[in-house]
Amino acid sequence: MRHTKILTLALLVPTVLSGVACSDFLVLEPPQSVSEETYFQSMNDFRASVVGVYDQMSLNDWYGRSMYIMSDIMGEDIKKNSSANRYKEFADFEGQVISGHMYERELWGDGYAGINMLNKIINAEFTPSAASQTEFNQILGEAYALRGLAFFGLVTMYGQHYTFTADGSHPGIPLVLESDVTALPARSTVKQVYAQAIADLTKGISLMTMDRNRPYMISKSGAQALLSRIYLYMEDFNNSVAMADAVINSGKYSLVSTSNYVSQFVTGGSSEAIFELFYSSVDNPGNEGLSGMYRATGYGDYLPSKDLLNLIPAGDIRRQMFIVDPKLVGIYASQRVNKWPTAPGMDKIPIVRLSEVYLNRAEARARLGQTAGAQADLNLIRKRGLATAPDVTDTGQALLDAILIERRIELSAEGHRIHDIMRHKKGINRVDNTSTRASMPYPCKFCILPIPFEEMDTNPKMVQNDGYVG
Repeated sequence: MRHTKILTLALLVPTVLSGVACSDFLVLEPPQSVSEETYFQSMNDFRASVVGVYDQMSLNDWYGRSMYIMSDIMGEDIKKNSSANRYKEFADFEGQVISGHMYERELWGDGYAGINMLNKIINAEFTPSAASQTEFNQILGEAYALRGLAFFGLVTMYGQHYTFTADGSHPGIPLVLESDVTALPARSTVKQVYAQAIADLTKGISLMTMDRNRPYMISKSGAQALLSRIYLYMEDFNNSVAMADAVINSGKYSLVSTSNYVSQFVTGGSSEAIFELFYSSVDNPGNEGLSGMYRATGYGDYLPSKDLLNLIPAGDIRRQMFIVDPKLVGIYASQRVNKWPTAPGMDKIPIVRLSEVYLNRAEARARLGQTAGAQADLNLIRKRGLATAPDVTDTGQALLDAILIERRIELSAEGHRIHDIMRHKKGINRVDNTSTRASMPYPCKFCILPIPFEEMDTNPKMVQNDGYVG
């Protein structure tokens, strides 16, 4: 089992491969650790070290599975199967003793290991040649952007949403910006963590001028797309619109056609893929990956709820994201998530795609009273799913409700639902329920994860999330 303590993680070294060109990204083997003295002596070290971060992100215990499955099973759109045992404590909102929980420890550990690797790149003392300056800036920009994403992702899992308090002063996560084996960092506020994530992504945007192995490495547009999400979550709607505009107006991306909708999650690299994880036949998690949580030929622990399925109109292409399994009966009937249907671990997992950016802008526009623009964005997503869908005429709260429903349909099983519920300060009501708790009122103590008990035992400055003990 991986260490989860930040104190321990500060000892980790970044991973470096020599002689690896940027163009070899898709066939790289996992890099090996090296000693402190040999860090970053050449551009190849930077190239390989940032690849090590992408590899780290794809781990099951980070973006490769846990970030998504944990976020979705705490909502009402994904329900437990009868045989589910992985992550079930979070589907059931078991918040008493945390010492037996495993997955929140692994997510914390892998996330901070990735941050430590990024800090090594960002803080390295190195002067590139003039010929390498553009590429060096790009790699450094990617490191900043990925660190911003890492901080933001972790704070959404271990801290309450931004507007939980009026000034964002509630506990977030520790901001670790450099390696210090003696440090015992306290939790920064959610406001401080968001500010750091924005600063990192903005710095990344200022440095990145290349699209390296798009969409499997982050780009300027990828950072802007993530900022559209972050600003939306913190209710800075003008900046959310501005970042979405930058991506949409860049001309680099377009929504896939209705006929190609299903295949985008299998083949990857579609016209609307802005940043997604890459897996190959050599480097894939098999049934331990995200698809294995849903597939009948995997563990099959989790199923789409009837609540979600009933929202999707007949004939909508997105109904093909689900498949009937005649072996499912009773309250577990009758379908499975089929978004990632190919060989185990070979599907591509989106971090951010264009459809989300349109929905981010639609919601921000609606909150700003820009009704026509919000309706237009929502229409694009709806009609791509079903060409005969009626034009959106909703206004006010009804329009916001329609956008949130569309997010449930379009972004299902991509790790968004619990965050959408909480930031809108809504309770959870599972009509189609297979967990031990059918509902959770807002505010929800157990809709975020506990700080791992090893971290609590090691660091006297660490404060546990409300409601958790042990």
